[in-house]
Amino acid sequence: MLTKQERIERLLAHEDATWHWRYWGLFFSLVAVAFISYQTSIYLPLILFAVYLPQLCVAWCKTKVLLTFNSEPRYRRWVYSDFIVEWFIFLLFLCLLAAHHTGFLTIWPLLSILGVGTIGGLVFSRLVHRVILTFDAHHVTNRMFDEAKTERRTHQKTGS
Repeated sequence: MLTKQERIERLLAHEDATWHWRYWGLFFSLVAVAFISYQTSIYLPLILFAVYLPQLCVAWCKTKVLLTFNSEPRYRRWVYSDFIVEWFIFLLFLCLLAAHHTGFLTIWPLLSILGVGTIGGLVFSRLVHRVILTFDAHHVTNRMFDEAKTERRTHQKTGS
């Protein structure tokens, strides 16, 4: 099993290797949305799809990296569940926006459901990482990873 620092280094290497998914995927998705929206009038679900799909691809790649850190079935189940909930929230948003577009939902129920879904997804992700920390002391949470990225940027700017 890897230490926390080794895991952070692998995640940073993964981040360096997959930055193009985030930016080029977003760029080409927005170009596709601009082309399709010129043809039809369903902007909101398409824009959500274009903006969030590259992030889902990056999250899937990060999930695959996290799965290499620990082969315990309980660890794998929790890591998979975090990604699966993120994917289902994305599908929920698309379905709700399509329901709004067809006139099935008005704006206020749509916004409240989207808000509850967003907050629920964030809370579930934090809960998953806390549960994983109870049985894997070397697990790297999103907050720890963000702090490591910030520290790396700081060291790169100062030249240390």
